[in-house]
Amino acid sequence: MQDRIRESALSLGYLEARPVTGQPFEAWRERLNSLPLGQYMKFEHDPAKVTGWSRDEITIWVALAPTPPREEWPPDRGEMAAHYLTVTADAKRREAWKQAVTAMGYEVAKDSPLPERAAAVRAGLGVGGLNGLLLNPVYGSFTSISVIVIHAPPPANARGQEQDTVTLCEQCGKCIAVCPTQAISADNGIDALRCLCNSIYRPEYMPEADYALMGKRIQGCDTCQKICPYNSHLEQQPLPLDILQSMTLAALLSEPDLEGIRQHNNHHLSLNRLKTQAVLAAANTNRKDLLPLIAPLKESDDQSLATIATWAAKRLA
Repeated sequence: MQDRIRESALSLGYLEARPVTGQPFEAWRERLNSLPLGQYMKFEHDPAKVTGWSRDEITIWVALAPTPPREEWPPDRGEMAAHYLTVTADAKRREAWKQAVTAMGYEVAKDSPLPERAAAVRAGLGVGGLNGLLLNPVYGSFTSISVIVIHAPPPANARGQEQDTVTLCEQCGKCIAVCPTQAISADNGIDALRCLCNSIYRPEYMPEADYALMGKRIQGCDTCQKICPYNSHLEQQPLPLDILQSMTLAALLSEPDLEGIRQHNNHHLSLNRLKTQAVLAAANTNRKDLLPLIAPLKESDDQSLATIATWAAKRLA
């Protein structure tokens, strides 16, 4: 089992794949409950509760896929974090892996809310960073984690609960220093409620103080990853040409190519969210030429978009 499943993952472009046991992720449950965001997270820490199978008949396979760092975005474009440029491809790769394992005769559980980073740490694929990301000594933090759960006893070398640790990285403090909203601390790691990524997902709760801090971010934020020593050896990859064409601020404010962007990123995308972030990007880069596109958005039925457009229009006036 072990060789065939791992080989199928590597053939699909995964960097590494390893099995772990189906024991509960208790250490991570305790850690999550201690964090401000913990009350909002929907993880299930016991694989047996997710699957209905006994724990000694569960094998969790964990794999890492590349989400390489990217070259800098041009001045007239919004910015999308590296992870979001591979979301659609990652989902297709994971589905192909599940189908390959199913074709081998194994029963594969439906998608489940298991804590993926906890599974990756148990698998020995890295340690947790203060920024909440998995840090791998070879691939850094620019990876995505895929987890599939199989109804089969774990192999003898599957790592178990004794390998679980919430020990964080070396805590050099570089990510703490550069975080725009001071969302990272040495004591608690990442406070995701203060992270700009959370404000992008939930603009209705974005404090006005964060408007100017948003820069040109359309989705995601790579600031902490770019400074992390684990990523210092990674080479930046070119930005996809088609996404470059879709990310001009003028296009995002007028006729966003939603379907084109979804070819790379289908994660929580909507026209109003793209326009909201594009309005902030225009204001933060002093794009007075885009005022004619921003002004009508002050009357949007989307209250968050209308509020931010009003702020941006005043800033650019």
